Amino acid sequence: MSFLSFNFIIFIGVSFVLTWIFKGFLRKICLLGLSFYFLASFGNPIHWIYMIFIILFTYFIGYLIVKSEMKISCISGIVVIVIGLCFFKYAGFFNFDNIIMPLGLSFYSFKSISYLVDLYKKKFEAVSLLDTAVYLSFFPVVSAGPINRPTSFFEQLNNQMMFDYLTVKKGALLCALGMFQKLVFSNYLYHVLFLLESSTKELTGLYSVLYIVVYAFYIYVDFDGYSNIAIGLAQMLGFKIERNFKTPYLASSIKEFWERWHISLSTWLRDYIYIPLGGNRKGILRKYVNIIVVFLISGFWHGSTSVFIVWGLGHGLLNVIEDIIVKKIGKGKKIENKLFKVIGILFNFVAVACLWVFFNADTIPEALQVFANVFKPMNFTLAKIGMSNREGIWLAIILIITIITDILRNKTNMIEWISKRHVLIRWTLYIVFIVIAIVFGVYGPGYNANDFVYVTF
Repeated sequence: MSFLSFNFIIFIGVSFVLTWIFKGFLRKICLLGLSFYFLASFGNPIHWIYMIFIILFTYFIGYLIVKSEMKISCISGIVVIVIGLCFFKYAGFFNFDNIIMPLGLSFYSFKSISYLVDLYKKKFEAVSLLDTAVYLSFFPVVSAGPINRPTSFFEQLNNQMMFDYLTVKKGALLCALGMFQKLVFSNYLYHVLFLLESSTKELTGLYSVLYIVVYAFYIYVDFDGYSNIAIGLAQMLGFKIERNFKTPYLASSIKEFWERWHISLSTWLRDYIYIPLGGNRKGILRKYVNIIVVFLISGFWHGSTSVFIVWGLGHGLLNVIEDIIVKKIGKGKKIENKLFKVIGILFNFVAVACLWVFFNADTIPEALQVFANVFKPMNFTLAKIGMSNREGIWLAIILIITIITDILRNKTNMIEWISKRHVLIRWTLYIVFIVIAIVFGVYGPGYNANDFVYVTF
């Protein structure tokens, strides 16, 4: 069931009504049923069969942890979950190409590990099998995150929830914003990428530069759009899930970028891998090794091919180099000069965008060829990639709007701002967004309701 399908819109409406009609135990049953219906809608039984296994296994290991209070119970549970994750993600590496990866496997595997570790650390009391099942299968975030933590989720699940119109309205606005991002911005950027990759055998000169820039914006707008849908939908159902993106391309350093990009993953890696490895508590060399290990794991988490390892290693090395420079030259002081900050933002974007080339490539030589082609001269015309001047203007508008809205979002909460406007202003904005989504999205050039990019991870 695509997040952009008419069936999903109906599903949202039914889910909203049912979750607010029922209370307590019946509400949990309702949420679990909706989550499994969502998984079953994708057709292949593996999606819900493996989810059932993870739920039962996580609850069983959790029971052993509570009864024995032994660390080995927690570790053994984590090992089995990681083995299952690796089996499905890397099956193709061992020529098991017919094995289908369960939907959302990477995300709910990490949630299962969070559950076991936090239970062992007594961050929350033992919960029922039903509560465990609702947490792991919660459909707004099951397919591509964010990776919400168990403690806050169980508190919200078991507390009496009062319907609040303003909160629900803001959630609906955020959900609609995410759909707008996908329909209008993400899908058009995907269309441009398709033209770039299919119209030229070699992306030379400015074509390579355009390819690098467009993919950087595409993966951001696409994943931010999905996160907004998921977070907004959860808010409509009475659950608060923390923001997953905070204008990451306005970061002036790699460290700051990872504080703003895919926040649920970066904080998960920090809390469950970096800190247990020793963090920065065991000397500077150990700190840098830990950073590299964390980003290598991030690369492995995203995929089994060498390009993901290079991507993860690249981010790890940039973090280490940046830390050394800050300590040696900046002496650890935060630079407040606006000019240096702008330069830092531009440099950081270039570095991140270049690493995205590896993320999107099939092989390392293919990625390196993109960089080599940047320096090959070639007369640039939109017609060579099958784009009209009007389509080129629309691409420029999308990129400019994305940058401007990020600058605004960096200073204020846009959903809060819209919700506080006069009713005439609000509905004027709503109508404008709907018209744009219809004209340039669903019925626009190159429309293709492709899956969200991070669903494949």
